[in-house]
Amino acid sequence: MAKSKEQLRFQAVVIASQLPDNTTEALLVLDYARDLVVEFFDDPSGVSDNEGVSGTKTKPLATVLQDNCPLT
Repeated sequence: MAKSKEQLRFQAVVIASQLPDNTTEALLVLDYARDLVVEFFDDPSGVSDNEGVSGTKTKPLATVLQDNCPLT
């Protein structure tokens, strides 16, 4: 049985609570986690690494942050 939206959101909160305090590092961890999930499930959905579930193109979050707020 699929988890409800609330259950998935709660799980996201649990994961987010374990991320680094630094925004860039936290987003990099999420990008690495996404890559691991895609590799683990061998991408059975046919959705590429840079496509969202809806099929829209996305950039990794850390890349978006680095492009818009470069660290000095």
